[in-house]
Amino acid sequence: MQNSFKIAISLPKKDYIEIEKIRKKTGLARSAIIDQAIRFWLKRKNIDKMIRRYEAGYKKKPESMQETRAMERAAAEAFQEEGLK
Repeated sequence: MQNSFKIAISLPKKDYIEIEKIRKKTGLARSAIIDQAIRFWLKRKNIDKMIRRYEAGYKKKPESMQETRAMERAAAEAFQEEGLK
């Protein structure tokens, strides 16, 4: 099984010019730059998905006032221990 695949893409001229500037500055191959961009996009897409899941869960069951106060006390104690009163 092959680990990588060759694809052809079309880009707007301004994007191509920016990629060429990055390529010349970093010494990376075009394919490496595109690969990094895709990996960043996929990671960001996954992070956004996790954030939406967290927000949906929080909306279903937000913290109670008691939990909020307990977290505030814990944070205050941590700051006092660090000398950040």
